[in-house]
Amino acid sequence: MESVIKWQTGEPKTVGRYLVQTKDDGLQISSWSNFTKSWRLYGNFEIIAWCKISDIEPYKEDPK
Repeated sequence: MESVIKWQTGEPKTVGRYLVQTKDDGLQISSWSNFTKSWRLYGNFEIIAWCKISDIEPYKEDPK
């Protein structure tokens, strides 16, 4: 099964948990706050791309 992550840039429009890519090519999970317009644990300048966790299709085994 193949799952494609649709990376986005800029600021997310909704609060939630996101898979984020940092400037040092790290992949982490972080939360976005609309109230503070910032990422939890990271400065906005450190995040280069993001994808909402709920938008990623979970792995499913192929029934054989």
